[in-house]
Amino acid sequence: MTGDELDATARAWVNLGKELPTGCLRLILTDVDGVITRGEGQSADLDVIERLATTNATAQRDPYVPAIALCTGRQAPYVELMAQLIGTFLPCIFEHGAGLFFPTTFRFEFEPPGYAARLAHLKAAIDEPLIKSGRAFVQPGKEASMTLYPLGSTSRDDLFEMATRLIADFDVAKNVNGVEVRPRGIDKGVGAQRVAAILGIPLESMAGVGDSDPDLSYLARVGFSAAPANATAAVKTGVEHVAAQPFGAGLLEIVTLVERRNRTRL
Repeated sequence: MTGDELDATARAWVNLGKELPTGCLRLILTDVDGVITRGEGQSADLDVIERLATTNATAQRDPYVPAIALCTGRQAPYVELMAQLIGTFLPCIFEHGAGLFFPTTFRFEFEPPGYAARLAHLKAAIDEPLIKSGRAFVQPGKEASMTLYPLGSTSRDDLFEMATRLIADFDVAKNVNGVEVRPRGIDKGVGAQRVAAILGIPLESMAGVGDSDPDLSYLARVGFSAAPANATAAVKTGVEHVAAQPFGAGLLEIVTLVERRNRTRL
């Protein structure tokens, strides 16, 4: 992938920041569940979403205001909707780095392509021992990865152990509520590297916000990392700043912090 994927809006934003002082953070990559929202099945804070949209609008004319894009394990249609709501115009990472969504040109790209057949084989392998047995269910809509949630008396740790035994050629990891199954070698950090290459800005010029352990793959690579107060212990230990507030309120606190940090370099 190259910068050819960008439209005029994104290119104008890139050019706007070319004369910024060293150390300014142009872009915040943020997880969705547990950061923008409280997670699956929870009501969204519309004030948070509106303020993120305002930030993205302002970022198109003020280079010291960071733009905001998504870095999530969620599936493409969900990411498309969230991108619309927060008004982002920059590439968003979905399915843990397996795919990129380009909001202003409405393009979805998997890198590399050809995940569907592998995922179908994987689903067949776990269908009887995990799904039909009532131990877990699969979050629908994903094309390259899979998220499993425990059912009944099955705990998240039980599900992780069973999935690890059953699944080959995929990486298995715990998230806050379930188990993530990703193509081997694919994670949010890989997705962040792709976004940096497309935009032509270094990872050091990006900030990252996450709440769960899979987020560490990109939080460790960006120029500034942060987490809301509800983050896991591992994430809190691994980031540079932990917000005083949880969820969306914490994210807004971090956005303000990044803008202030940028302006100190004026």
